[in-house]
Amino acid sequence: MIKAIVSDFSRVLLFPKDKNYKDSLNALHKEVSQKSNYNAFDYFELNTELLNLYKSLKDKTPIYIFTSGAIQDSPEFQPHLQPVFTGVLSAAKMNIDKKNPQAYKMVATQLNLPPDEILYIDDAPENITAAKIAGLSTFLYKNYEELLKQVQETLNP
Repeated sequence: MIKAIVSDFSRVLLFPKDKNYKDSLNALHKEVSQKSNYNAFDYFELNTELLNLYKSLKDKTPIYIFTSGAIQDSPEFQPHLQPVFTGVLSAAKMNIDKKNPQAYKMVATQLNLPPDEILYIDDAPENITAAKIAGLSTFLYKNYEELLKQVQETLNP
């Protein structure tokens, strides 16, 4: 039984406004946040459908972010994230790569849950593979509709 949902941030909950941008969102944020008139929402957009789904689930299932960098710490995003997420885990702060299965064992330890009671959602196949090796249930994020179906099937077997 799933007792926690852990979600990636970049390209699951946050997307670049420039649909042609394919590089790291953390790198883009680091670059553009140096501008004096920086507004995160000029460059990024939140996945409000998914945030609303997570918000609807949070009373029954704690929901966490597990991310590589620190873009989620940007003050502009906080009013949208704080009401939804129980906590944020950062691979950078844990000093581990999300491609390493040990990262997901560390997440399970921090959440005080067995790995098989965690549903992990990410857009990167290599992170999904590492999470599966660590024993987590996983879902490769492609779009909201597929994720909604998967979450409903997983939480209501």
